[in-house]
Amino acid sequence: MQLTGLATGLTALAGSLDLFAEASPDVVAFVAEQREQVTERVRRFSELLPTVMAVLKQHAVPAVAVKGAALLQGVWGIEGTRPMADIDLIVPAAQRSQAAAALIAGGLRAIDSTDYEDTFLSWGNGDVGRTDGESADHNGRVEVHPGWIEFLHGYTVRGFAVESMPFDHEALTVHVLGHLASTVVRAEVRSVNVVDVWWCARRPIDWQRASQLMALTDPRLTAPGLWMVQQLMPGLLPDAVVSREIARLPRAARHLLGTASPADVLRDPNTRTSFRWRQAFTQSIRERIAVVDQMVWPDGARSVAAAARRLGGRR
Repeated sequence: MQLTGLATGLTALAGSLDLFAEASPDVVAFVAEQREQVTERVRRFSELLPTVMAVLKQHAVPAVAVKGAALLQGVWGIEGTRPMADIDLIVPAAQRSQAAAALIAGGLRAIDSTDYEDTFLSWGNGDVGRTDGESADHNGRVEVHPGWIEFLHGYTVRGFAVESMPFDHEALTVHVLGHLASTVVRAEVRSVNVVDVWWCARRPIDWQRASQLMALTDPRLTAPGLWMVQQLMPGLLPDAVVSREIARLPRAARHLLGTASPADVLRDPNTRTSFRWRQAFTQSIRERIAVVDQMVWPDGARSVAAAARRLGGRR
């Protein structure tokens, strides 16, 4: 039962719908505890978000809240059931350092920095935390991304410039699909990320505008998410949009998705994806070497990626 809470992210939602009412007492207790923890964590993040946004505005740093922080604003329909591990913000890449200085001045503690995000802490101790579900007291994290960047298997890919245009419902939906797509490529999909798309699709969507935004986005942040939703909820998304985006993928990735099932990419904390799966989504020599680097030395002890740099990005 513990891993179910971790893998799906839907325990609190299922509990609010009384789907476990007839379960054993230990399961009922676990679900009740998770509902309480998720609700409290959502409350704390909801209080933190306007404070963080105000600090960034005061320092003239444009910022857009994405993922859970955006979905809580009237999209996810049952209050207090959408789990959040952190607040995700996107800022202009050129103002990344300015954003970090502003958040530190505002009282947050910097705890980590990578090529694709800077992480700050408002509460908690910043370690891994619980592995069996949500915990309200653990990791009040704020993650700041310099543009829409998703980390895949040792390399990053980019979406449209979220921070440079109105972040309307179409933009949010494309971003939600993009985050889902990145988890498909990593084969660690949580069911909650699929349900995110369902909630988005319950509201009217201008698919022409959404398609225009997708065209500005790496297809690995569109097609795999669209494929996943189409497999699980046929008819929810326009077939023409799905087909067009899948056609933009590398041939190996198209073939892989054509023979895969949703079960192949659902998250399992005890397994990782195969070398063939990871390589199928790469588009350059640099990316292929990065995949090898991550698989052989996942702790970063050595770096084959240096060889990719010497290649100068040659395809």
